[in-house]
Amino acid sequence: MPENVIEQISSELRRTAAELYPNHGELKNVRLVGHTPKPEHYIYDIVIDFADGSERVAAKVYRPGKAGLEVAKTRARTEDHNLRTVYKTFEKRKLAGVPRPLGDFTELGAVVTEKFSGVPLQSIIMKAALLPGYADNGTLLVASRLAGEWLRTFHKVTADMPVPFDSEALMDGLEKVCISCRKEGLDDAAIGNILTGARQLLSRTKKALPSSAVMNDFTPLDVTVGDKGVGVCDYAKMNDRGHSFHDVALFLASVEALEKYPFCNRMITSQIQEEFLNAYKVSPAEMNVLRVLKMKALLSMFARGRTVNVKESAVRKKVMWATVMKKFIQQAAQRSLAPAA
Repeated sequence: MPENVIEQISSELRRTAAELYPNHGELKNVRLVGHTPKPEHYIYDIVIDFADGSERVAAKVYRPGKAGLEVAKTRARTEDHNLRTVYKTFEKRKLAGVPRPLGDFTELGAVVTEKFSGVPLQSIIMKAALLPGYADNGTLLVASRLAGEWLRTFHKVTADMPVPFDSEALMDGLEKVCISCRKEGLDDAAIGNILTGARQLLSRTKKALPSSAVMNDFTPLDVTVGDKGVGVCDYAKMNDRGHSFHDVALFLASVEALEKYPFCNRMITSQIQEEFLNAYKVSPAEMNVLRVLKMKALLSMFARGRTVNVKESAVRKKVMWATVMKKFIQQAAQRSLAPAA
């Protein structure tokens, strides 16, 4: 099925290449150079060759799965709509960092765009953690700053009216996720510490919070760092309106969660979060809400556990994962939400 879809996409790109890239010379070839399988989709890397150069294309093809092609089409339509909305908004303001759509392939269950060349921010973080001296060249901090600037721009150009802050709703959600974490081994003392600290922080927050379109999946893995800055290529989970700080909190939580790996120390993750927050321009008053939202995001990761596909080792790996995450969550709670003395 995916192979047939790629053939149709390649054929359409051959037909429209001259229109898509009028400044290039004669079309020479459209070729597939690789693909990356994901649980719900494939990402195909396509090259359009012209007489005077080449252009890279990314084709995201959703897997039909047991639910059938209609589900793949629905997912593709949703992402295609989100992508086009954001691209038009950014293009109107002459902003970069959003890939250009290259036609409508949603009936094939696919989304096709120009490829944003670069490496995921998470890969840069891992290199900085593993390779001595790698972080000293400043690349990691610059990339973190650019990620914060991109998200602030995204929220600014899609901004809506601020929404009243509902501390009780946030506390209710935090308590529910804490209960879910109890099944994974988080003890009552840690839960009490989290809830008490969160309530104390939220009692200082009275102002309305910013709202905008939200990515819902803004993590270091989804931020691509290239020669021309940073870009975000996946808009599948985007909502037209939501609490802007949810994106900020998820990014911070995803960075801090990397500390579960022994080689990724707190000095690196703290620098990344600091640079990101400075670029996003978070005020001290807003940090109270963000600390609670970040803790909730971390707890949600812990509650989900780790998905393991190998049957024989599943139990052992899940136990190891729970042990590591339990220790990490307790440490995160102590430093982020501990009640003031």
